[in-house]
Amino acid sequence: MPDTPAALICAARGVPFNGANPAAWNLGIASTALGDWTTARHAWVAYGLDKFRAEAGPIDVDCGMAPVRLNPDQPSLPHQVLFSAGNTEVVWCWRRSPAHAVIASVPLPDSGHRCRDVVLHDGEPKGTRQLDGQDVSVFDELGRLEESGLPTWQAQVVGATANDFQELSDLLEQRGLGLDDWSGIRLMCSECSHGAQQDGHDHIPAASDDGKRLGLAGRESDLDEVIAPWLSGRHGIDVLNLDLLW
Repeated sequence: MPDTPAALICAARGVPFNGANPAAWNLGIASTALGDWTTARHAWVAYGLDKFRAEAGPIDVDCGMAPVRLNPDQPSLPHQVLFSAGNTEVVWCWRRSPAHAVIASVPLPDSGHRCRDVVLHDGEPKGTRQLDGQDVSVFDELGRLEESGLPTWQAQVVGATANDFQELSDLLEQRGLGLDDWSGIRLMCSECSHGAQQDGHDHIPAASDDGKRLGLAGRESDLDEVIAPWLSGRHGIDVLNLDLLW
């Protein structure tokens, strides 16, 4: 078995598979995990992703939004050791390469993850979610590359419209902070989460008469600097609680 980056690249280049190259993909994931961006770029080019050829240094490319399953509950390979920092949860992420992404959602504390954590993910689709009316593949987390350290908060907000929440979300994102509608979370069984929808399993979020339950990510002072002016221009909106969770 080749044991140097150069030997691995040569091996990756010589193993075609339906027009693609699984050895190159695996090398790309492994190199990303190690932060060996030069080898990772060679691997993605060997796989056929030429847009990574011309540049050097760390890979930080807009590869679109994708859902990632944190703490996956089903292995892809026999004897695979699954990464786990808490409960399984599917969150939306900004993909920055074919193998790593930044968490855009505000994960629940039980997941052991935070908004803006950087995670390594597999390339095998495991179910789908909807984005702008289109099915988007879910990828399993393989490990955490960086922890953001952003505190996670919970707030109950009443009287706000969808447009109000969108403006607040945009303002927070501009500051590197996060917002998620936790009142819209669906608790799905493992089979449905992986794409095999079961008869009668609608997994509809429970309706609430107490407004929206929001997850927020950021330092308290930074959140206050955004939320206070957002509230000042709006009448009839109340933030009932703002509680630090972890």
